[in-house]
Amino acid sequence: MWAALALGLVAATVLCSDLARLRNPVGEKFIPPEPPGQIDFSYAYLGARALLAGVNPYHNDRDEFTSRIFKPIVIDGVTYKQIYPPGQLLLYLPLALWKRADWEGAARIWFTINLIALGVLGVLTWALVQRVLAVPFSPIWILAFSTSLALSTGVELGLERGQSEIFAAALCWGAVICALREKVAVAAFLSVWAASIKGYPALFTAGLLLLMLGRASWRRVLAGTALAVGLFIVPGLPFMGDASRGARFRSGMFWPHWYNHGFMNAVHTVAPAWATGGRLVLSVFALVVTVAAWVQARRASARGPTASRALWLVVFAIASLGTILGYSALSVSYNLVLILPGVLALVAGQARLIEELAPPRWAEHALGAGLLGASFLLFVHRLGGKSPSASATGVAASAFGLVALFVVLAATLGRALRRPTVAAGPT
Repeated sequence: MWAALALGLVAATVLCSDLARLRNPVGEKFIPPEPPGQIDFSYAYLGARALLAGVNPYHNDRDEFTSRIFKPIVIDGVTYKQIYPPGQLLLYLPLALWKRADWEGAARIWFTINLIALGVLGVLTWALVQRVLAVPFSPIWILAFSTSLALSTGVELGLERGQSEIFAAALCWGAVICALREKVAVAAFLSVWAASIKGYPALFTAGLLLLMLGRASWRRVLAGTALAVGLFIVPGLPFMGDASRGARFRSGMFWPHWYNHGFMNAVHTVAPAWATGGRLVLSVFALVVTVAAWVQARRASARGPTASRALWLVVFAIASLGTILGYSALSVSYNLVLILPGVLALVAGQARLIEELAPPRWAEHALGAGLLGASFLLFVHRLGGKSPSASATGVAASAFGLVALFVVLAATLGRALRRPTVAAGPT
């Protein structure tokens, strides 16, 4: 019952949020579009072109690698033309090699790649639910999951700005599926690649690699890791000093707007004076939940059935990715797609969670209501506010949704860790 209610609420939320853009007198988006579109992509693309030309993308004297949209910034007395990590710049190298100075043409291709990635995320979410429930699950749900993700306000913002998180999410959840299928080399490769792009999946990648290490698998895990490091990290090592200074600059940014779902913004909304300390407390709490999820995933991997292993690996992935998203002082809504496929899988597969926990009836309903509330807040993104002239107004619903999600996960893991691991079951 609660799964159907939550999935129905998510579908209604994304449809209503999307169609509300068209309401008069102004209409269109929560955040006004930035002509000509995909402007964030244009910034990183210049860095990729600089790499292709053999110059430092962070500071150089080549005018063609200076953004006309984003002005250079000064960090420690040095002018920087770029703050994105080398891994993201390397991601766009094939497009830069193909389209050269035509960044708008490259952006149209990247938009198509992101649409394909959304379809892939729908397939991966369906595959996760099928493994968690260990029963046939109609492929028609692929369309439902893809639509719920695509119509999410944060995902639409990522498409309009040309960001990389949709692609990274496909890598992360593809790695989870590969790990469940014992394709550990591919899982390691995909997870390290995802972490190299922006760093949000770093905790997820470290935990997944540790989970996959074993007597029979460590060579394959190391091989996949080494290949990804060689392709996506080693080429950017000469620029890591500049990249780290850019990352520190970015980490100091904080906007108290609805599209920032970091822990700091959640606390700031309620008590601005406690924002910094509250961020630290919530981040530590989330990290503890992540460690507990890793321990439970390890227990399920060692002794539990496949369905149990799938469930707790999904929980770990949500917690590890969500911890970094919450810790970021400026966590913009387009990066929420990193955890949304897992949230959908957990909501749809909560019957397995109830079977594992065997809670009393009242707790079963509390769990269902908690997942329903958290998923609504995560997908609605904003409550109140005006659009689009006052696009920064409104309550950051997703920030509170992220906090609520960790509360639900903490209660769930607290009971799970006190129960013996299931020894047998469906595969």
